[in-house]
Amino acid sequence: MNFAEIITKELFEEAKHKSLLLLDIDDTLLTAQGIKIWRKLPSDKKEVALTPAQYAEENVTPETKKYYDYREFRNPDIVGKSITTGIPIVSNLKTMDSYIKNGWDIGILTARGMEPIIFKSIKQFLKFKQGKDLKPIGDKLVRDLVFAINDDNKKYKGGTDFGKKTEVMKSLLNRYDRVWLIDDDSKNIKAINDLRTELKNKGDKRHGKLRAIIAKK
Repeated sequence: MNFAEIITKELFEEAKHKSLLLLDIDDTLLTAQGIKIWRKLPSDKKEVALTPAQYAEENVTPETKKYYDYREFRNPDIVGKSITTGIPIVSNLKTMDSYIKNGWDIGILTARGMEPIIFKSIKQFLKFKQGKDLKPIGDKLVRDLVFAINDDNKKYKGGTDFGKKTEVMKSLLNRYDRVWLIDDDSKNIKAINDLRTELKNKGDKRHGKLRAIIAKK
């Protein structure tokens, strides 16, 4: 779906719906600072440092994931600071504001781990526009709607990051009339669209509840 299509009549007919907007973090809400993924493929002469945006472009499979080291994403200080010092992506934050103003719940769906740290740091980072002022996100973001799918202490279904994100969204369909995702990674968008098609082919009306939207850069 084209990003411009998200502001539609459907968005504003909120009184009829219980709706959830899920947001990715890296290169959607912010550009993370001071954190890298390290790659050492057989073809690499030495470790290669990748930003989250560069990692998103890698063709990581269950077979090749062993060549990637996520050590910095398991360091609570680095993880927290990478978010709290992140550079805001204003266009996507403004979109988030429009959903909040129209009564949507918001949540986080990220490929990161360390879920408690993610919740604490993204809650510190996020603000929303109220009138002319920016306000802390406060209770508009609650703990049980923050999903860090590679958390070491939880087991999310799925063999890949996009598979895990798809399973999380699918699990929320019984709680919400609409579950939408804004994400910068085309693999995640495709996975949600594939799930929509699968549900539709099975005659499952829940396919109409799902939507995946590519984030603005």
